[in-house]
Amino acid sequence: METIALLGFIPLLINLGILIFSVYVAVTIIKIMKQKNEYLREIRDEMRKNNRVN
Repeated sequence: METIALLGFIPLLINLGILIFSVYVAVTIIKIMKQKNEYLREIRDEMRKNNRVN
């Protein structure tokens, strides 16, 4: 009987794992996008600086 009760937690653990993985992927994508935007901002500033000199 106890084994059957323990097997009931497996779907819950799978769903929890999927949820945690989804949050991890979302946070990672947001960090990558922020980093990309920072690089683009630096490139933009450098281009503006170069245009002012000419």
